[in-house]
Order: sequence, then C-alpha cells, then structure tokens
Amino acid sequence: MIFSGVATAEDTFCTRDNLKSLTNKYFDAIAAHDPSILPLAPNVKFTENGKEMKVGEGFWKTAGKALLTRHLIDTYKCGTHAQAVIEQKNAEGKNRPILFGVRLQYENKKITEIETIIAREKEFAFEMSEGGGANQVLKTKDQDWEGILPVGQRSSRLAMIAAADDYFDMFTEEPIFGTPFAKPCHRWENGFQTTKGGTFAGKGYPPGDCSPKGLVIKHNPRRVPLVDVEAGIVVAYIHFGNLPDFHMFKMRNGKVELIQAVIGPQSPSMGWPIEPLCKD
Repeated sequence: MIFSGVATAEDTFCTRDNLKSLTNKYFDAIAAHDPSILPLAPNVKFTENGKEMKVGEGFWKTAGKALLTRHLIDTYKCGTHAQAVIEQKNAEGKNRPILFGVRLQYENKKITEIETIIAREKEFAFEMSEGGGANQVLKTKDQDWEGILPVGQRSSRLAMIAAADDYFDMFTEEPIFGTPFAKPCHRWENGFQTTKGGTFAGKGYPPGDCSPKGLVIKHNPRRVPLVDVEAGIVVAYIHFGNLPDFHMFKMRNGKVELIQAVIGPQSPSMGWPIEPLCKD
C-alpha cells in the first residue's frame, strides 16, 4: 500500500461521512461503467482478483447496481474497504447477484489504489449454500457492521490488527496463540456459513465457533491495511493458498463476533506487495 502520511484533524477530506460518500460514488461509477466521475490519481493502481489492469476494464464493463454494501471507514489512514452484493448479467442475459469487495486508498484527495475481489458461482463454497452464496449474504443484511461502538466497547488499532493477523496462524492442530472470539461467533465464506457446527476436514466443530483450530493450513503472509476503530471492523487481505481473499472481522469488547470473507478465483498473486503489519 502506498501511503505517505496520515489524516490530521484539520484535514476535512478524510472524514467518515466524506469517505463513505466517496465509496458509494465508486459503486455508482461501476454501475454506470464510467470511472471518469471518480477523483482518480494519474498513477492509480487497480487490480481485479490479483490481476492489474486499467481502470474501466474487467468488471467495470458489466457491473450492475449494488444490492448490499458494508463499509469500513479508516479516517486515520484515509482509506475504505467495502463488502458488497452486486447485480451482474449471466450468460443468458439475466441479472443475478455476485459477491464483491473493494479497497480504496486516498492521497491528496485522489484515489491512488483500487483493489477488488469478485466471487461468482464457480468460486470456493459459493454454491454450497441453498440459493447461492450471494443470496445467503443478502440474508445477513441485518447484521450490525457499521454501528458506531461506545468508547468502552472499542479496541485499539494494534489489538484489532493482531486479532486479524493471528486468525490465520490458528490453522493448526494446537495454536500457541489466537484471536479472541466471542461466544457465539459466526463466519460466512462466499456466503456459506461455516459456523453452524458439524464435521469439517474430519474435525468436529461446535456451533458458533469461529476458531479454525484443527484445520491445518500454512498461510501466506497477509496485509491488514485498514482498521475502523469506531465501528470495530478490521480487514485482512491474503492469498489464501492460491485464491485472492479478504476476511472482514467485526469486533466488540475485544472479541470477534462476525466474520465475512469473499474469495475469488485462482490467481498467481494478490498483485500487491506484502508489507510489515501496521503497528500504529
């Protein structure tokens, strides 16, 4: 992530209301197939499922209206992340919902980075849920992701970054440390709820348990680029095996209550350099 500074109290551009409005403008722009309405930096970098391309290509040409959006607003780093369900026409020309995520980074009031992940029917776990993964995410529309937490229920940026990072190190038989999970905690991966309880990978998991303990996967380095302390949301981007992925975590009182993940198709890389985790 290219970042040369942080927003100051005097910087009225990087406010919660303004950044959310600009993210909504991004969804309007892709639905209109018109990137010219956005404040793009001349050297803006854009990736779709790990592939770098010109703004206006790829999903820009076929995106429809957003049916659901969830916003992470990081006023400190002047960036946003959003999970969305968006309409797109299928091969028969009929609209159907797909899963989408976008990270926007601003500098000098311009968008300098656009990172998107898209999941459709053939992607991981998408069709494991009745009616398809996007429709299952729409059923979670009443989850409270954006509500501003009372100060006493918030966690520090450092604690939230650690919780997101530690999650991926818990994919082992016996983790030596771990993310603090609420009881219950629930997770959706491409719309498939993986915390209903039962057997997965030969392991028995109780309902409402977000711990991946016992599922052994060696994970690649990840980025935790944005944190919304006020709403209690942190997002991690990772090349999950060979799949571009983001996991979005909702925290309250120091514990993770909800996880939503969007996982795209195979790609050689995420298309972005791995950086040391932010510690401020």
